[in-house]
Amino acid sequence: MYPERKYRSVNTDSLAYFQALSSKTRIGIIELLQRDDLSIQELSHRLGISSAMITKHISILEKVGIVESKMAKGIHGQLKICMLKKNDVVLIFNPFKDGFIRDSITKSLPIGAFYDFDVTSPCGLTTADKIIGFVDDPGTFYYEKKDDIELIWFTTGYLAYHIPLYDIEIKRLASIEISLELCAEYPGYKMHFPSDISFELSGHSLGQTTLLGDYGDRKGLLTPLWWNLGTEYGHQMTITINEQGTSINGNVTSTTTLTDVLEQPAKVLDFKLSTANARNQGGLNLFGRKFGDYPQDINVRFSYNKSKAE
Repeated sequence: MYPERKYRSVNTDSLAYFQALSSKTRIGIIELLQRDDLSIQELSHRLGISSAMITKHISILEKVGIVESKMAKGIHGQLKICMLKKNDVVLIFNPFKDGFIRDSITKSLPIGAFYDFDVTSPCGLTTADKIIGFVDDPGTFYYEKKDDIELIWFTTGYLAYHIPLYDIEIKRLASIEISLELCAEYPGYKMHFPSDISFELSGHSLGQTTLLGDYGDRKGLLTPLWWNLGTEYGHQMTITINEQGTSINGNVTSTTTLTDVLEQPAKVLDFKLSTANARNQGGLNLFGRKFGDYPQDINVRFSYNKSKAE
């Protein structure tokens, strides 16, 4: 696996990073860790410096994300083992040069990556190869191999996901787009069967839309041949949040803005889709990349405002 590549602009915001590299001792630590993971005591012995001083240097390197550590059992107690973070860092001296500034970042969340749920039957899960557990048993939603889930269906309830922000430049964000493939849920299928579904992001309403039916009149472009329970494909829904508000497939659904959902500093955004308290209680089917018509899971696109590049 290739190391993760990170980009760092040469500016005052990166001063602590460059100061961490301005020490001969810390460069020596990095050179040793390039060859092997070492304990504080081993670094102290090889560099001829006290363990207390090595600990201070390691702390500086940890704070700027160059080094990480873990505790391990030693002969005389616990040892702090130090290692280089598995990433490459590219320095950007001229971020305004065409091609350097990223216009967007897209993340793909497996549909099975929900961290919380509450569903009622009819419900179920499948992988690309088989139905998981028993149909209409909400207990199957505790299935442990979440990345294998390719189709989810339930009648009433919700699913909640965490959208990570660790590599997102919050100050430059212009919009967030959340894209997913959905249809209503009816035993077998029913082409005209309305179902209301609502969305939230970090506690803010993104509005509601109506799924018009549970589609099974033809085979889904990606749906496996073995699947024969009716539902075959859905429609792609794209939720867009910017400073003007929120829309779903171009229709304004909420006054919630980008500033609203980012007002509280957080490492993740909390995304929730729900059929609870709906007038049309028709449930939902959520398709993964190997089911339905679209080769995607839940795609989240963070678009940047290029004029705000630092």
